Amino acid sequence: MNASVLVTHAMSRNEKVGAVALATAGLFSLVLTHFTASLAPLRLVALALAAFAAWCLCDELGMRKPLNRAGFVFFAIAVAVRVQIALGVAPEFVGRYYLLYAGFLLTALLFWSVAFLHRKRASKVVGAVGVLASLAPIVALVIGHLALGTGAFFGIGAILSSTEGAAPIDLSYVTLIDRIFGLWCYLSAWLLWRGHVRSCTLPQ
Repeated sequence: MNASVLVTHAMSRNEKVGAVALATAGLFSLVLTHFTASLAPLRLVALALAAFAAWCLCDELGMRKPLNRAGFVFFAIAVAVRVQIALGVAPEFVGRYYLLYAGFLLTALLFWSVAFLHRKRASKVVGAVGVLASLAPIVALVIGHLALGTGAFFGIGAILSSTEGAAPIDLSYVTLIDRIFGLWCYLSAWLLWRGHVRSCTLPQ
């Protein structure tokens, strides 16, 4: 591996801190998917770190731009919902909260990934990957709503069934979303670290 790929080209402290925060949030997200226990304190710390990292990213993307602002709003709602789940939700409502969390998080990633498409070089590649990775589960979720059973591959059927009042047993769909988010954080952290986020070619 070429060591120059890891050398930072970030010009501001916000870029460097944001890159480290995003990478750490991604690591937390991926590691926590391997535990079925609540681990509420760790999850709350991970969510707070992710929110801070997202704010840093949006500062570099341009918070005044509609796509980035919309992404942050959807992400803030997803974080608030996940905090509520970590603190405790009545079993008959947990499925609905998880579904809300997944939907809003995927939409936030979709908005930010589209924003990356307006950048240059490596950012466009990450943006395209992010669009595909976030759009596929969204489409599967919509199709799963229309025809229950078609989203079995993603584990959507179990989540949709739990929205009817039963406690969710299979959280594989939520685990998938958390892992997509973790990997997206790593890619976005690399873009920040290398200074690829700064150059914008099109209005957002």
